[in-house]
Amino acid sequence: MAKQRRQCVRSSDEGRGIHRIIMVNPFEKRATEYLRDDEAFLAVVTPEPLATFFQKHAEEGKLYDRLTTIIGTPGSGKTTLARLFQYSTLRTLLRNRGQDIYDDLIDTLTACRAITTGMPSVIGARLPLEGEYREFWEFPYPDELKSGLMTALLQARTVLAWIRDVQLAGASIDDLEIVPRPDADAALTAIGGTGARGVLERAREIELAIYNISAALVPPEIDEIDREVAAAAYRPFDVIETFLLKEHNQSSVLKPLVIFDDAHSLHPAQFQSLQRWLSRRELRVSRWVLTRLDALTPADVLVEENEIAHADEPGLKKSRETTTIWMQSGGDRLNQRRAFRKMAKGMANRYLAQMEIFHRRRLNDLGNLLATYIEPISQSKRERLASHVDSLQWRFKITAERRTGLEQDIANYLKDTAEDCEEIRLSMLGVLFQRYAKRVPQQGLFDDAGQDVEPSRPLIADDKVFEGAKIHLLHKQDRPYFYGIDPLCDAGSENAEQFLQLASRLVAQSETQLIRSKSPTLSASSQHSLLRNRAAEMIREWDFPHHQQVKKLADGIAAACVKKSLEGNASLGGGANAFGIPQEEFYEIPRNQPELARILQFGVAYNAFVLVPNHGTKKRLWVLVELGGVLLLHNRLTLKRGGFLEKRTNDLVRILNEA
Repeated sequence: MAKQRRQCVRSSDEGRGIHRIIMVNPFEKRATEYLRDDEAFLAVVTPEPLATFFQKHAEEGKLYDRLTTIIGTPGSGKTTLARLFQYSTLRTLLRNRGQDIYDDLIDTLTACRAITTGMPSVIGARLPLEGEYREFWEFPYPDELKSGLMTALLQARTVLAWIRDVQLAGASIDDLEIVPRPDADAALTAIGGTGARGVLERAREIELAIYNISAALVPPEIDEIDREVAAAAYRPFDVIETFLLKEHNQSSVLKPLVIFDDAHSLHPAQFQSLQRWLSRRELRVSRWVLTRLDALTPADVLVEENEIAHADEPGLKKSRETTTIWMQSGGDRLNQRRAFRKMAKGMANRYLAQMEIFHRRRLNDLGNLLATYIEPISQSKRERLASHVDSLQWRFKITAERRTGLEQDIANYLKDTAEDCEEIRLSMLGVLFQRYAKRVPQQGLFDDAGQDVEPSRPLIADDKVFEGAKIHLLHKQDRPYFYGIDPLCDAGSENAEQFLQLASRLVAQSETQLIRSKSPTLSASSQHSLLRNRAAEMIREWDFPHHQQVKKLADGIAAACVKKSLEGNASLGGGANAFGIPQEEFYEIPRNQPELARILQFGVAYNAFVLVPNHGTKKRLWVLVELGGVLLLHNRLTLKRGGFLEKRTNDLVRILNEA
C-alpha cells in the first residue's frame, strides 16, 4: 500500500479564473469538515441527501416553523447538510450558478425553500454544542438558572454567528437590520434594537458576561450573578421575525435559522431542557437540533414513536409541534438505497476529480476503475467442484435427462448476465440438485436409479439460485464476491463516512498503480480483498460504548446467518444477514431487557446494526436486526436485503451470555 500523500482539493470559478487549493485527501473521513473554502466544499457536495431527507418536509411547511430534530449515525452527513444553509454558502453557490456541477444543488435547495427566486431566503447559523455548554449542568445552581444561562449564551452566539456570516458573504453590517415581531418593543430594546451594530454589541456583552461565569475557577454565588446581563432579559429568539438585508439596490428578506449541532454532547437532562425550550411555539426563528442516537433513550431508538406509551412530554405534542428526520435506513428502503447509490457515486466522482493524478488523466468516474470481470477459479478447484456435483447427482438419483434439462435452464438464465462461466453453472446446478432432493420422496439406496421422480414444485434457475451459487463459491472456492461500484455503495449502509472509508482504500490502490505506470483499474479479486481487509480494520477500531458486547452479538448473528447461507439448497437465495424478532416482542425489549436494549441502541448508533420494523412475512410483522455493511463484508454475507432467521428475544440474550 502506498504511503498516504496529501492531495490538492481545488475549486475554481472559471469565469474569474480563481483557484483555491486546500491540502487534504478528499477521501479521508469527514473530509468536508476540513474544507474551509465554500467553493471547495460545494465542489464535493451532492444534493441527494437534501432531496431524500429534507425536501418533503419543506414542501409540507414543516421544516422551518417548528423544532426539527435531525438524527443520524456518525458520518451520515448531518453537519455537511447544515453548512449548506449558511448564508455565505448559499451566496457562494449562487455566484457559481450556470456551472453544471452546481445546478442540481441549486435546484434542490430551491425545492427545500432555502433559495427563492434565485436569492437566499434563509440565514443559517450552526453552533456546535461540544464546547463548554455541558459544564453549565455542573454548576451548583437551580436548574432554572442553569437553563437560563445556557439559553442566553446560545442565543447570543447565534446572533453573532448570523451577523458574522453575512459579513463573510461580503455584505456590510450597516446594510442588515432586524425585523421584529409585532408588539415586541420592550424585548427589542433588550436585544439592542433593530440595527445590526446595536444587536451585535449587545450579543457580545451577553456572551462575555456568561463566559466569565463559566470560565471562573470557582462558580460565583447566585447573588453575584448579574441576571439582567446574563440571562433574564435577553431573548432574541422571541423577538426576531426576519432579517432585512439591503445591498446592490435590492432588499432580501431572510428567515433566521439556528442549527444546534452535536447535541448528544449535552447532559441528558440538559438535552431535554434544550428540546423543551426550542419546542415553544412562540419562538420566531427556525431551529434545528442535530444529534446522534446516543442522546436518545433505548426506546426512542428501538421502538417506533407511535408505539411509545409516553412519547409526549407535558404540554408538548411532538407530532404537531416538532419534526423528526431520521437519517437512517428505514421506510422505503429500496428508494433509499437507490438514492444513496446515486449520492455516493456523485460524491466519489467529485472527490476523484479533486485528485490531480486522476484529474490529469480524466479519470473522473470511480465505477470505471472497478472491474466487474472475474478471473475463473483454478482448474483444480473446478475439477473438485464438478466432482462434487457429480456425486450429488449420483446420491440423489438424478437422471442424465433431468440434468441436461437443468443445465439448459441455467444456460438460458445466464445468457443475459455478465457472469456466465463454468463454476457458476456448476454451482447453480448443485443448488438445483439439492432443491430436487428436498422436493421428492426419500429414496432407498437400492431403488431404481433410472426412474425419474417429479419434484413437488418445479425447479427454476432464477435469481435466488444464482445468488446462492455465488455465496457458495465465495465460501467454498474463495471466489470474489464484493466488487463493482454498487456493492461498494451498499456496503456503506447509507452512511457517507463509512462509504468513504471503504472507497478510500480502493482509490489509494488505484493511485498506487497509476504511480507505478500500471492500469488504474482494480481487478475484482483486488477489490474483494481490499474491502474485506478494510472492514476488518474498521471493526477492530470500534471504541464506542458497549462495543465489545455489540461485537459479540454481531458475531453470534453472523455465525447463524453464515450457517443458513451455506445450506446446499440455498433456501434463502443469497442467504440471511439478519435476525427477525416478532415485532410485539421486540418492542418490549426496552422494558424487559434494558441491558440488551442499550447494546442494540449503540449497535444501531454506530452502524453495526440496522433495524427494519414492520417487515411482513408469514402473516406476521417482524423487526429485523440486520447486520451493517462492514460486518457483512467481514463475515462474507450477502448485501441483498430481506433474508432473515426467525428468532426470539431470548436468542439475542443467549448469544450475549455465552462464554
